[in-house]
Amino acid sequence: MMTNFDAGAPVIIGVGEASRKTVAGEWPAPRELAGKAIKTALADTGQSDAVAAAIDSIAAIRTFEDSGVSLGTGSPDNAPEAFGAAGGVRAERLIYADVGGQSPQAMLNEIAGDIRRGSCQMALIVAAEATGTAKRARKAGVTLDWRLPSDTPFDNRLSSFPILSRTEIRHGIISMPLAYSLIENARRIGLGMNNDAYANEMAALWSAFSAKAETRPHAQFPGFRSPEVMMGADNANYPLTDIYRRWHVAQDAVDLGAAVIMTSAGKARELGVPQDKWIWLAGAAEAAEPPLSERPVVHRSAALDFAIPAALNQAGLEPSDLGPVDIYSCFPCAVFAAIDSMQDAGRALGDYTLTGGLSFFGGPGNGYSMYNIAAMVDALRRDGSKPALVTANGGVMSKQAVGIYTADQPAFAWSGEAAKGPSPKTLALDDGPLGKARVLSFVRPAGKDGFGPATVLLETERGTRTMAIVDSPLDADLGNAMVHVTRGEKRHIATLI
Repeated sequence: MMTNFDAGAPVIIGVGEASRKTVAGEWPAPRELAGKAIKTALADTGQSDAVAAAIDSIAAIRTFEDSGVSLGTGSPDNAPEAFGAAGGVRAERLIYADVGGQSPQAMLNEIAGDIRRGSCQMALIVAAEATGTAKRARKAGVTLDWRLPSDTPFDNRLSSFPILSRTEIRHGIISMPLAYSLIENARRIGLGMNNDAYANEMAALWSAFSAKAETRPHAQFPGFRSPEVMMGADNANYPLTDIYRRWHVAQDAVDLGAAVIMTSAGKARELGVPQDKWIWLAGAAEAAEPPLSERPVVHRSAALDFAIPAALNQAGLEPSDLGPVDIYSCFPCAVFAAIDSMQDAGRALGDYTLTGGLSFFGGPGNGYSMYNIAAMVDALRRDGSKPALVTANGGVMSKQAVGIYTADQPAFAWSGEAAKGPSPKTLALDDGPLGKARVLSFVRPAGKDGFGPATVLLETERGTRTMAIVDSPLDADLGNAMVHVTRGEKRHIATLI
């Protein structure tokens, strides 16, 4: 029996995962994957019936179908209700989370605070995507209908947070690989590395991540890939941009479900959930940034530079105190940004993931961090001698949520409030540029006919920020190059000086 027992502290008591490997049928819908994950999480608590009866809140992570990325399958009118019902759970309070990969950890932070304050007794957080099935069906000419009517009211959260600015879209930044390539090239330029040296660095990181995917039973793309393989063209590893190949990016053709059950330590004890199941939240932080082109510093993440130290500070920890770590890994620069923030030189590259990341475990829309939380719980239950950290990232490294977890009651009781980052600084873009400018970063899109003109992010001689398009030789490294930029009606045009 622990002394000074913190009965109001939020604890995770059950986790569950599902995939096409564990769900019957050729065309599983997201709610079937969610239902299987929920049932697995309930069984994981050791008190399935009592826990299910006590759940008063269900939060569903928003599917891509409801995030403006439709594959034509439709979705339930009330996803949290439908997902819960598939797992045999009903609740009075229903929440449909906002868009973004930060949402699982951010939702957990919020619900943990509700538990600490006593306004929530037991909560289920659930995510599911069947993008892989939807893509297979479209290719096979099969029509899927995943709609489900409901008139039950729920808290439907959908913000208008800008992921890409109008200027970025006008200048060809219309996808996440293109946007993240701007960050990746900015980091490479800032480090003074040439293309080959940086490609080797990315390949080493992703090769180490691919090895970890072998350890997770629901990994969608397992299989070790050597650094040489990561840089080669085999296994459909075609170029997406001048810096990324296919296996550098999140792979969304997945069929995955995950569930996390949270309550207070006192309620867990009351229901007889074994104490070795409990995982405690010890620190939490969240931060956001403006669109990429409007950030004062492009090659680092100001949001992570705040959120990781702030969450560690709540728990009274340093980066070197941590054991299991999973960094949201949609693209290499997202991991490098966290490595730069943590400044833990003793950690091996493969120890920044527990799942293998979004390229190899799989990138299930907004829900990946449900799976890194499940993997973290597994890791702490096996060896709880050191605390764990997980990060969750939304947009173009736009929104960050961080959690610190322990296998035992934390030395410092978590307050119930995630630390929130300060209002971010924003640089206004010059929409009438004329004259000399320096290239801060660039990206060339790749297509069937080769590489297109580069989108460049510029600092003008007046010190303002702008964007433009430049046509230049493919092998030209545009980093820090000087250009002459001219205002265009739709896109600004730059020429090398």
